[in-house]
Amino acid sequence: MGSVEQADDTARDDKADRATYGELVTEQVAKDLRANAGRQVPRPPGPQAGGGAGAASGGLANGLPRYNANNVSHNQETPSSEAESGVRQSRRGKRFAQREILWSITTLDRVRKCGRTTNGNVGDGLAAIVLNAGVAHWSGFCTCGSIWACPVCSAKIRATRADEIARAVARHMAEGGTAWMVTLTARHKRHHDLAPLFDAVANGWRKLMSGRAWAGDPKREVVGERDRLGVRGNIRSLEVTYGTRNGWHPHLHVVLLLNNETGEELAYAIHRWDKTWRAWMKKKGFEPSKEHGVNWSKVTTPEEAGEYIAKVQEGKGHLGNEMARGDMKAGRLGTLAPFEMLEYMRQTGDMAVVPIWQEYEKGTFRRRAITWSRGLRAQLLDDEPELTDEEVAAEDIGGETWALLPAESLKSIRRVPGLQAAILDTAENGGFAELVNLLTAYHLVYEKGPDAPSVAKSS
Repeated sequence: MGSVEQADDTARDDKADRATYGELVTEQVAKDLRANAGRQVPRPPGPQAGGGAGAASGGLANGLPRYNANNVSHNQETPSSEAESGVRQSRRGKRFAQREILWSITTLDRVRKCGRTTNGNVGDGLAAIVLNAGVAHWSGFCTCGSIWACPVCSAKIRATRADEIARAVARHMAEGGTAWMVTLTARHKRHHDLAPLFDAVANGWRKLMSGRAWAGDPKREVVGERDRLGVRGNIRSLEVTYGTRNGWHPHLHVVLLLNNETGEELAYAIHRWDKTWRAWMKKKGFEPSKEHGVNWSKVTTPEEAGEYIAKVQEGKGHLGNEMARGDMKAGRLGTLAPFEMLEYMRQTGDMAVVPIWQEYEKGTFRRRAITWSRGLRAQLLDDEPELTDEEVAAEDIGGETWALLPAESLKSIRRVPGLQAAILDTAENGGFAELVNLLTAYHLVYEKGPDAPSVAKSS
């Protein structure tokens, strides 16, 4: 990696907690990441997360762009079988490991503190290991609440949103309505920056939802598409992937709820949306191909709609297979979901991902990922209180407190890749006795929690 600009002495002294926005990682961080590439902490008996791979050369499959600076899973589900528990632990382990990478490269202070800095809720400088219905979790850490940038918080937030959307769509369909999933994309090239693409997609949506064709014109007695189809509202989400050949690929997912669907009127709407969207994107320089511009698909189950809108940006799991084959040549990694970029970096130590990831953080910062049309959520969920992303991520499900760990132990845990997740796996798989054995093996000071099970003494 080339040399990076050095910060001033004050910023360098407290770099871990006060890194400025846009700051690149240092050579020491690069060294540490490469040293830890693919490393896994010795795991307790039971299902394990995926292993590592050799370091790749050439930088993100030789695919760095010009740089200017999918599957919902509930984090706290109760395991119904050993197999399901193993899958959940594997996902959790991967997300925790990706977050550990983020602590070193993120430009966002909240993300840097997530799962790393204590919040004082269980005592000054303390964090707790808590069991709820057989599922272990940490309590007492700060959460960032970033649906875009944090693999841990994003999974929890998107699982919550998927449940809300599924319940809302179920009610709409039970009341006789229909729903359609619409995907709108833009043509993208490797030289395109992310922010302009995001803006074009967002403003293109506003273009579709305005004008006489959509809203009608009462003065001229023109009935718009909205009223002819009985549009109840929509739920939409922005998503972005990265292609090693074609760069950023933002697209819009929409669930459109209708009360008066007819074949003729729907056909007209499909034609108008396609024509309007293409014209707008052409004007902005991002005209999509005819096959990938606007795609419509009818919703068959409410759960399908929830997953379509709120799916986690983890991709389809192809990355691990390709890396296992050593398939790292230019372009062969195809399109990566955001957290797949982190996984690639975790497995290989390839620092070429850093500027791409930081552009992603900057481009998504303060953008809404999931949006309901005005009044729709309250109408379908009976004014159910809407928690912010930050509130969802910070919500503590509670449970039995088995152990309290002080700052010195938490600092030691952070030094061992994967140990934070392994501690939870051990508590779930081996119970309190095995948890104590693991903490002791790593010389971690702890205090027995008020709800810790008793351990029988060996004779």
